[in-house]
Amino acid sequence: FIARDYGIPCIVSGFEPLDILQCVDMLVAQIENSESKVEIAYRRGVRPEGNQQALKLMEQVFEPCPAQWRGIGEVSDSGLKLRKEYQHFDADLVFALDPGPTYEPMGCICGDILRGVKTPADCKLFGKVCTPEYPVGPCMVSSEGSCSAYYLYGGDFEG
Repeated sequence: FIARDYGIPCIVSGFEPLDILQCVDMLVAQIENSESKVEIAYRRGVRPEGNQQALKLMEQVFEPCPAQWRGIGEVSDSGLKLRKEYQHFDADLVFALDPGPTYEPMGCICGDILRGVKTPADCKLFGKVCTPEYPVGPCMVSSEGSCSAYYLYGGDFEG
């Protein structure tokens, strides 16, 4: 829907450096050609038709629901919840859990980075108190996170 409804090019990419370079090349090509479509740059892991068996099982067990997304807010039908006949497996219901509100760590701009309105270098914490060894925000926690990748491979910053 992002390519169709918002005119933003989309590429499914792997996490290896060559995957990311191919993804960037494909994004640039779409932009140069004034296109916005979904393409796959990770054919060894993703097929155009998806995993039909897994999709069928997911549809059987889950149904769409609203979900909160970091830096974006709530998006209708963007999450999945267990269908009624599987709710006895839902830990939230079985244990009456209340995870409480989520929050961004003080000074972390991960939401802005994920939305593309800022870069990791714009963050005052980046490369100083927030590093892959001592992550502050979620974008630095995993090696696939945008800040972690930028820190390890990305560019000039004063740290």
